[in-house]
Amino acid sequence: MKKIIFVLSIALLLVSCSSDSNNSSSSSTSGVYKWGFKLDGVLYQWEGNQPAGGGTAAGGQATYSTNSLVLNKTNSSGLLNISVGIIFPTTSTGNFVFNSSSSSQTQFNLTVINDNQESYEYYGIDDGVTMNVNISSLSNVTFLTNPTNPGKVIGTFFGTVKSADGSSIATITEGYFEAARLQ
Repeated sequence: MKKIIFVLSIALLLVSCSSDSNNSSSSSTSGVYKWGFKLDGVLYQWEGNQPAGGGTAAGGQATYSTNSLVLNKTNSSGLLNISVGIIFPTTSTGNFVFNSSSSSQTQFNLTVINDNQESYEYYGIDDGVTMNVNISSLSNVTFLTNPTNPGKVIGTFFGTVKSADGSSIATITEGYFEAARLQ
């Protein structure tokens, strides 16, 4: 539960930062960003423009700040539908493996919320599961250095996650992201 609260806190922080920075007269966007993956064969994806500041726009977001990646999507009512939060041990490119041997400073969390607002939580750092995340490109250009066109953080992910109650294991395949680099 602490992990989910952390992920949702990051998402809300990014949304609130977006609100502050969108008070300017500029309405420019920061480019097209996207993410997608299959969870037990069901495709989840989002693509859209990221507003200056990196908050949620066009039904979702894909942002990287310091060493944290947030991918989320909202439903047609604007309510959170799916959220992925990853905390990496470092801010760098490379292959990262998340499992029960991972550092306590790393996390891989996934929350799926259905139309009835029932929440299903999964963790990628637990006994019997392993998530593999590769950051292949990490731009030096951030929102702080170029607010109208921050660089991208590009990568892939796949592996297994365990439900919060420990009763089931789900498989994630074909995961990818092109996220805005905020910091």
